Amino acid sequence: MRLVSIGCMAAVLALSACGGTDGTESATATATAANASPSESAPAELGTIKESGFGQNGEYVWATAVVHNNSKYVGQTVTVQFNVLNSEGEILGSESAVEPFHRPDADHALGAQVDLEPGQMAATVEATLDVEARGVFSDTPFPEVPIGKVAVSEKYGASEASFEVTNPLSVAMKSPRIAVVCRNGSDDIVGGGTTYPALVPASGKAKVDAHLLVTGTPAGCDVFTGPPIDWDGEGLDSEAPDSSESPADAAGSPGVALKRWLEQFNAKDWEAHYATLVSAQQAVISEDQYATCRSEDAPPKFTWEKVLAVKDAGETAIPGTDVQVPSTQVSAQVSMEGVKVPVDSHMVLEDGEWHWMMTQENIDNCL
Repeated sequence: MRLVSIGCMAAVLALSACGGTDGTESATATATAANASPSESAPAELGTIKESGFGQNGEYVWATAVVHNNSKYVGQTVTVQFNVLNSEGEILGSESAVEPFHRPDADHALGAQVDLEPGQMAATVEATLDVEARGVFSDTPFPEVPIGKVAVSEKYGASEASFEVTNPLSVAMKSPRIAVVCRNGSDDIVGGGTTYPALVPASGKAKVDAHLLVTGTPAGCDVFTGPPIDWDGEGLDSEAPDSSESPADAAGSPGVALKRWLEQFNAKDWEAHYATLVSAQQAVISEDQYATCRSEDAPPKFTWEKVLAVKDAGETAIPGTDVQVPSTQVSAQVSMEGVKVPVDSHMVLEDGEWHWMMTQENIDNCL
């Protein structure tokens, strides 16, 4: 009788059922239905599109979206797919933009140029968002970059935004990503652009000129600055947040509960484990049965790394029961024999304490 299943990492830790997922948690939303406010403890989505729009100059369109990071962690892979439509709803062109979230609980701008056929006119843009909890980008929050007054001018038949950028790092910023979002007098997005200045001196300034694709003359533009693509946290001052402790690990959070569960797992403290098993499953399996199952095999040891994502999972069926309860999904990173792997857990809040679920496979093995 084995309690662990190497085929699914969630089953290895016996937390939640492995049901038809490819192991990559993501949140998808469209611009027309992505304005829900994040929950204080677990956002319904990892990110939401706050607004989107486009600007056109000839056959060139700049589609852009302002996306909010609903979490207190960074480094996720953020993709926005744009469909540019004509007045009859036909798709004239599509492009995507991929960037990381680099600041917690903050707005980020993603945009892409869409090339149309001569004479085609864009009427609307559809923006669809996907956020993958596990990314290849730095998980260190990037500091806010001071931006000077933005001046918009016409140059060689095109619009240009000029402004000063102040480097908050003690090292030079090489090719930081700078996105510009422009609006008209009604505050509607009418285009924008992006640029990558070669270098902004350490703790210094640089003047940046960004080419814009806009409709008409913008009333004003906002600037969003992100880190260089290979930034790893270098140059932060001593007051910068400590990236070794994920903000998602706040005391009393489901992330802390999962970390505590792992520590008990390594210590083979099955009594403590059972105490926080969801009550509906305690009615199905006794503490003695659970401890016996755990003791029959030598469980592997895991090292806690960090929380990757926390989100509202909605009504969730508890394996082995007919009960459905609201749950919170925690995605975390652990390591086993030096190999870092992700694990997902559905946690349930009962009487002010976070409880975990066994998989159906593990319940069957214990009964």
